[in-house]
Amino acid sequence: MHRYSLPAISFVMAAVMLAIAGCSAAPGSPGSDQVIIGYVGNSSSPGTRPCMDFMQIAVDDINAEGGIMGKRVNFVVEDGRGETAASVAAAQRLIMRYKPAVYYIEGRSEIALAIREKSADLFTSYPHLAMCNGAADWEVTAGIVTQYDRYKFFFRDFEWAQYPWYYNLGLRVLKDSVKASKVALLYEDLAWTQLYQEGGGPGNMPSMWKYAESQGFEVVYDKPVKSRSGMWLPVFEAIAKTGAEAIFVLSSWYTDTEVMAKQWADSSARNIPILAMGGTICNKTFWEMTSGKCLGLLTSYQDDDTIPVTPRYIPLIQKAHTKNIPLQFHVISAYNDAVGMKVAMETARTTTDIDALIKEFERGEPWEGLTGPASFNPERVEPWFHSGKITSQKNLLDVAYPDRFHIPLNQWQGQDKLPLLLTWPGFMKYANPDAYKSPAQLRAEAGVK
Repeated sequence: MHRYSLPAISFVMAAVMLAIAGCSAAPGSPGSDQVIIGYVGNSSSPGTRPCMDFMQIAVDDINAEGGIMGKRVNFVVEDGRGETAASVAAAQRLIMRYKPAVYYIEGRSEIALAIREKSADLFTSYPHLAMCNGAADWEVTAGIVTQYDRYKFFFRDFEWAQYPWYYNLGLRVLKDSVKASKVALLYEDLAWTQLYQEGGGPGNMPSMWKYAESQGFEVVYDKPVKSRSGMWLPVFEAIAKTGAEAIFVLSSWYTDTEVMAKQWADSSARNIPILAMGGTICNKTFWEMTSGKCLGLLTSYQDDDTIPVTPRYIPLIQKAHTKNIPLQFHVISAYNDAVGMKVAMETARTTTDIDALIKEFERGEPWEGLTGPASFNPERVEPWFHSGKITSQKNLLDVAYPDRFHIPLNQWQGQDKLPLLLTWPGFMKYANPDAYKSPAQLRAEAGVK
């Protein structure tokens, strides 16, 4: 019988482990039998968490259909906690550990810009695609034309889309349905609202104030507000003294719209209707979150599972509801993102050649999204290049591709009663501008004092 010393056994075991490691590919490496898709975002955010959950549904659907080119898709999330430094660290962990083919970033300008730099530093050693799941600010895709070799891997869901949403749809409903002429403007105090507050940028955008005045409104109040500060009551009391007939809030999922609704309902401004286009106000759960104090508020409500935008829309919205995933437009875009990646890989016939995938997306060919065709702008013009095709490069307030989106504008008239007032772009047969009721009328009908 042979006896082996402990060092000898250790040497043999180490050799075996090295052999095993040599026969199996690391996650996301060229020899891997899986495709890694990642997401860097705030896992506890009421806006970002649903994006992750809906992208997971997309990945599950893709795997149920056989994966991508026979490879199973693995979805990996790294939590950035909504903080820039933590998000950059999360992106680095994701890239170096999992070697994803692509990863997505929550649509916040400050975070996306910082991650873009880290991703660019790592790209040569760890080729990958990075995509911003949301519009963010125009700087996110600035530099891709002039510094193509450094930023060629970076894309974003859509560019400038929020400007026609807010400027055209929002102000139109305040004029046509609310019949307001005096408006108070509130801006979430983050980078993405700077052009609204000051104007300028590519295309020389007018400020929100100037555009509202050009449409016949008198702006009686104009103020940036801290996101999630919980201090809305002093603002509403100040607005109540101005004679405002409507309040327009430029909000996102960072805005504490649930706190806003509660404090509005208890303020002297409670009879002044509020239009807030983004945040938890867009979701089915908002009624419960505010204990019904959102009665009378207007918003872009994305949780409607009755209006058939595309054949796949209603079944998937209903699937999201069964999993308690609240929906906003960027959440729906998260599903489109995963589907678009599958189409690009299968068209380019590769899951690993990042340069080939970049060229495929740069062709600008559309894939079927939940609300219409989706694609990236192939024209090498900043900041549209590598951004979702939506608006006109000549006029940011024009809609160049009206078939791609269905942006509704509804009013909270009850827990499950949100009549569709208007849609962007244009009217559709389900819209009824005259369905609007004042907050005071709705409270009287509900017996609420």
